[in-house]
Amino acid sequence: MPDRLSPSAAGMWAQCPQRWWYRYVEGLPEPPPGEPAVLGTFVHRVLELLLDQPPADRTEATAKALARHVWEVTERSEDWQSLELDDAAARRFRQRAWSTLLAYFSHEEPESVRPVARELLVETEVGGVPFRGFIDLVETADDDAVVVTDYKTGLPPRPGKPWSEEQRAEKLLQPQWYAAALAALGDHVPTRARLLYFTALDGQTPGSFDLRTEELVVDTSPDALEPAVDELRRRWGAIGEALQTGHVDASPGPLCGWCPYVEHCSVGQDECRQRWDARNRVTGERRLRSDAPAVRVLGLVDDAGTPGVTVADPVVGSAVPMPEPAPMGR
Repeated sequence: MPDRLSPSAAGMWAQCPQRWWYRYVEGLPEPPPGEPAVLGTFVHRVLELLLDQPPADRTEATAKALARHVWEVTERSEDWQSLELDDAAARRFRQRAWSTLLAYFSHEEPESVRPVARELLVETEVGGVPFRGFIDLVETADDDAVVVTDYKTGLPPRPGKPWSEEQRAEKLLQPQWYAAALAALGDHVPTRARLLYFTALDGQTPGSFDLRTEELVVDTSPDALEPAVDELRRRWGAIGEALQTGHVDASPGPLCGWCPYVEHCSVGQDECRQRWDARNRVTGERRLRSDAPAVRVLGLVDDAGTPGVTVADPVVGSAVPMPEPAPMGR
């Protein structure tokens, strides 16, 4: 058995046990993190430093200065170098990163945040499961309740297309597990947990971003946390059974096109080929997007016999001009 279970590992197991097996049992290397992961790390670090400042100094101007400092570190990192972006793409990355921080300011009032801890490492047992993770923010709310906050710079629900109850419940597991771990440590008893989404998507007009925010809040009383803890225990038990039998099943689906192990997985390859050949009855577009890494890994080609090209995904929202100049550049 692994020494501990992290939220990312538990989430990967639920998504596809075969992918989990490749990563944690066979130890196949993961590819370098892509742009979304590097951007998320950058934004998390800026916000961590921002909330270290006195409340009156937690302004956009301070965030801009901190962003410049963090950028100097980021551009020297292996993760950044692995992206191999040209000057134009690097500038666009910086602009998106700053706009993501602006999305945070559009939702939060950082001068009012009362932080208890930032980037807090929690290592403890949750429901008998050895657990390890980092909590983005533990804060005290206006009603003096202790709140666990998990930042997300990925996509929130699209307007008019809310998540299903099942999707919402799955996404809220992570902050619930964090809350249970914090309670198990005994120093703080959280009352609620939240997922705070803030992101910057390509706007409809050139040179603009759409800022999107969403907040999901869940009660973290012991009774409310019990189902989440039971689910963590269930996944831990399933991992133990798989390790005893030496067998797992793949869970094919849309994400196979982005799986870093698709070249090793015949089930995932078949899923990708089927989705590449199938088309949406209304739009005529392929069921597998042409910018999915599996398209090139598997040598899939379009009707003209050439590799598919990336197609922009339109986003509905109010356009926000890009910062000028790029605030994190030298």
